[in-house]
Amino acid sequence: MPRRADVLLAALATAVALAVLQFDASDAAQVDRPPDLLGALLAVAACAPVAVRRARPLAAALVALPFACAALALGYMVIVPVLVALTLCGAATVECAHRITVPLAVYAGTAIAAAVAVTGDASPLLVRIIGGGAIGVTAVLIGDAIRSERERAREARELAQRAIVEERLRIARDVHDITGHHLSAISLHAAGAGRATSDPVARAALERIHGLTSEALGQTRRALGVLREPGPARPAARTPTPRLEQVDRLLRPAREAGLAVDLRVEGAERPLSDEVEVCAYRVVQESLTNVVRHAGASAVRVRVVYAERELQVAVDDDGVGGPGRPGGGIEGMRERVAIVGGSFAAGPAARGWSVRARLPLDAEAGLRGAPPVAGRPEVAR
Repeated sequence: MPRRADVLLAALATAVALAVLQFDASDAAQVDRPPDLLGALLAVAACAPVAVRRARPLAAALVALPFACAALALGYMVIVPVLVALTLCGAATVECAHRITVPLAVYAGTAIAAAVAVTGDASPLLVRIIGGGAIGVTAVLIGDAIRSERERAREARELAQRAIVEERLRIARDVHDITGHHLSAISLHAAGAGRATSDPVARAALERIHGLTSEALGQTRRALGVLREPGPARPAARTPTPRLEQVDRLLRPAREAGLAVDLRVEGAERPLSDEVEVCAYRVVQESLTNVVRHAGASAVRVRVVYAERELQVAVDDDGVGGPGRPGGGIEGMRERVAIVGGSFAAGPAARGWSVRARLPLDAEAGLRGAPPVAGRPEVAR
């Protein structure tokens, strides 16, 4: 359907064309034929297609061009309709291929020849044809240049997109080959060692290692599946979204490592977006992993608070955190929190180490790049 702005523009062009046609009639030297009903109808017919210039650019040019050429050939002062028609030709060239340029020229020539045949007088047309032809060629060349530039930009975007997809596939293959191989080897060796040992404590530990590495291998494969571009007939499999209600299973490794773990959930629980659920889950997961690996702690407390406008996640331990620059785990948590519009801080507390994350209840409503919570420097263990 025609856009309202285009309809108004068509009405304005028609009004200006009729006004110019009538105004120039006051000077007989400027016109070969005084304005009459035919001239007005030709002007209206040449300007009206502006209403569909964006919806049907080629059709608009094909309708406007013969009427403008006929008015030009018949000797009317129709500079506005001619300019309108030639502008529509340029717009049609932008939207269509090179092959329409010559047909448009032949089409215009046919319309002029038909008008000459009707009037039987070609002498007044020379100046008009030269001037109008120059304007028409310019309009078509500009349109062709714009169309060519759009095609180059589109091709550049497609090349960039293909490069991104290829790089993602390469990364997925490399990570799968390296990490997958080592995780599989660890899992197999742990399973074999567990069957070979008679020590029940060692067997339980090795079975736990086997289970954790198998789970990690599965999660790695699912995560790498996101990097692979799905084919049209093979949609990507959806990985179950981790939920905060499953956070208990994150506490098991810490407890098995000898830590006293305290989990508290405060406030009225409510549905969260998948992005916030995953982010909060990963913050707790990574924080507990850091406690087990680096803290030398004896106890850890996990607190999840459903506040009025945000979800607060806090993980505190009584261990020690070594100085140093931010590591991959801390940096990864900070980036995850920033993506959903939250704030993140991690650093030494009065006793032990503290991690704080504040997440908007709705990720889309969160403010991007929120500053860290005051008073807690971002450093790694």
